Amino acid sequence: MTWNEGYVLEVNYTYGFYGELSPLKLALAATLKSLKSPNLEKNFNYCELACGRGYSTNLLASCYPQAQFYANDFNPSHIVEARTLAETAGTKNVHFFDDSFEEFINQDLPQFDFIVLHGIYSWITPRNRLAIVNFIRQKIKVGGMVYISYNTLPGWAAARPMQALMLRYGRNSSEPILTRIEKALSFTEQMLESKATYFTQNPILKPRLEKLKEQNRYYLAHEYFNEEWNAFYFDEVAKELEEAKLNFMGSAHLIDYVDAVNLSAAAQTQLSQVTDPIFQQVVRDFFLNTQFRRDIFTRGQLSLLSQEHLQVLRSLRFALVTSIKSMKFKHQFPLGEVELQEKVYRPICEALENGSLTLGELQKDSRTKDIALNSLYQALIIMTGIGYTHPAVSETVRKQRQKSTDAFNSAVKAKAIYSDEMNFLASPLVGTGIVVNRLEQLLLLAKERKQDGPQFIWQVLSGQGKKIIKEGKTLETESENLAHLATVAENFNGDRLPLLTKLGIS
Repeated sequence: MTWNEGYVLEVNYTYGFYGELSPLKLALAATLKSLKSPNLEKNFNYCELACGRGYSTNLLASCYPQAQFYANDFNPSHIVEARTLAETAGTKNVHFFDDSFEEFINQDLPQFDFIVLHGIYSWITPRNRLAIVNFIRQKIKVGGMVYISYNTLPGWAAARPMQALMLRYGRNSSEPILTRIEKALSFTEQMLESKATYFTQNPILKPRLEKLKEQNRYYLAHEYFNEEWNAFYFDEVAKELEEAKLNFMGSAHLIDYVDAVNLSAAAQTQLSQVTDPIFQQVVRDFFLNTQFRRDIFTRGQLSLLSQEHLQVLRSLRFALVTSIKSMKFKHQFPLGEVELQEKVYRPICEALENGSLTLGELQKDSRTKDIALNSLYQALIIMTGIGYTHPAVSETVRKQRQKSTDAFNSAVKAKAIYSDEMNFLASPLVGTGIVVNRLEQLLLLAKERKQDGPQFIWQVLSGQGKKIIKEGKTLETESENLAHLATVAENFNGDRLPLLTKLGIS
């Protein structure tokens, strides 16, 4: 076996940012379980295993300048990019290594408050999974939190052979991987259209294949074309992590905490009769046909007394991360379409529109004082789960972080002149990444440089021989492109810019 052990190296992984890795969000999950969470305003140590191109780690390091961040990825090209971004942004509290999991433990590393790994557990050999468990066993603090996400059964049961088919198709070709992906997708679609029995007996595969065709090909290279590819039942992962003295705490996917939007009354009743907490998670995955889990494990847990928990809840601070105008009150959840009570949700949004508030402050606000604490709390969990709100810090802490996040954001915006790969900027207020697309980043860059936004963007695009595509049609003339960009800038200045300013991003 070569040093990459069957892992795709021909193309780099995507510049993704995964909000579940945010320390504030992980701490909120602990609070939801009535457990003591780390003090994120003090120094802490954070480690990401298999960090890819280091975008998430770099972004989070800029949001928590008082903490130390460490990350590894055994693809040296990824680490070159990660270190270059850190150097460009001047981020001093982040450290990247091109070590394997077995090698990484030999570095001079501290004990960690957080160890996180996103997705990689499904794509590596059993030996590497064992190395990860050994790393966690030796390096996580007592009371520390481990975030791990992975492909899950039974949700992958129907589609798993389709992944195997595409992988095997690709093995029979020496062409570049992106070419192999296109041909594998085409071949699989031909089989579906030829009514291969596997596809006719699994009708859910047709819409799944349609979604695959729309996916970023660099993502598909890693998700579908690794030689090692696994989907696990929850209890299998829990058993492996027991070797690191870890106990399951709960989900990092906050919607999972609200049974009312996930499970029918009958399902909730049956689930409540399952007394073993590990098997209960397995049963829950069958009810939901879960295909991807985002789990938090801890080494030791300290429960809060009821009065302590109430005090912590009231001190939780939240901020809007999307504008009220773009919000919808009907949402698709695992249980089906649910209409959120506008008389509860809209007043909360209106109260938060002028700035972040604690749950205690919302209880006293004239717009929300008549909403019961439990209703406020559940609404905020749902809104955070769907991306409308996020845990936040005080204005004092936000100011302490501003210089660091500004430097990171400047580095990313400068990259937007040449690339549309980085679509998140760091918010010092909520300590996480906020989606800001390339055009919006270029408008922010123009504002920073005191230039006209549409003219600046057009200079960038036209200099690269590019034009705007609107509703599937290319805008050919300069005047058409500038007119469209003027509309984009007007909408951005009226809606998005005020929100980004509140989040500390403009």
